[in-house]
Amino acid sequence: MIEVKNVSKSFGKVQALDDVSFEVDKGDVFGLIGQNGAGKSTLFRSMMNFFDDYSGEILYDGKPIAKVPLEKIGFLPEERSLSPKKTIEEEIRYFAKLNQMDSIPKETLEKWFDRFEIKGNLTDKIKSLSKGNQQKVQLLAAVIYRPEFVILDEPLSGLDPYNIRLLEDIIKELNSMGMTILFSSHNMENVEALCNKLVMLKNGKVVLNGTPAEIRNTYPREEILVETDRDLLPLIDGKVKSYTKNGNIWKLYLNDQNDSREIYESIKNHIGFVSQFSQAAPTLNEIFAKVVESHE
Repeated sequence: MIEVKNVSKSFGKVQALDDVSFEVDKGDVFGLIGQNGAGKSTLFRSMMNFFDDYSGEILYDGKPIAKVPLEKIGFLPEERSLSPKKTIEEEIRYFAKLNQMDSIPKETLEKWFDRFEIKGNLTDKIKSLSKGNQQKVQLLAAVIYRPEFVILDEPLSGLDPYNIRLLEDIIKELNSMGMTILFSSHNMENVEALCNKLVMLKNGKVVLNGTPAEIRNTYPREEILVETDRDLLPLIDGKVKSYTKNGNIWKLYLNDQNDSREIYESIKNHIGFVSQFSQAAPTLNEIFAKVVESHE
């Protein structure tokens, strides 16, 4: 559906995007991650044709994205931009009309208003809403006209855990209705919960590309979690790089992931049953931190 081919974009001496390539298939919830300044917003703005002086190609179903009718694409920018003096209903209908949706049945608007759990009434002014509710209004305005493809730049930023879960569920619903979603977040738990594929940018370059499972499995499993009320120190001394202990949870940092078998056998022979022994791939959060901190 979306092909980003060798896209580069600079601002003076700053190289914001450097030969970026990836594909978003129809039906994907695709994650784009990276630290501040990695190039995510520049890429989104290039997709939306706010910048047209980049090199490379951005194609939508094989056509230059600049030639695609805008009503096929939704965009929630990181910077929120609502009209404070308009009512919620006026704002949503305004964005819908901009995208060739001249009429929204009242019952449809009320249904989505309730689904987003926006506090207040459709006749309330935008300026009367909390920041979280304004954010939900702007997301609703970006998808109410049912675009085929929508870019969500940090849609969950600043929300409390309940509303994060609510909007995650809504994003999944929109995807199940046929909407392809390109999603950006600094919270890797959100990315892992929502995205079937992802790309990570660092200094404008693609440094990770694949499914969350593929990316996690490329990294060694160098940590073990053990839950026991027994003392593990005599069994792990000299066999681990370091360890932490929180209550009955021991976190062991291995010198080599293959050392886990020896540690497991030692625990089994000297302690027997433990409530937990797991050697999982690193989380996306841990991988994100490692890539950001690396100097490669």
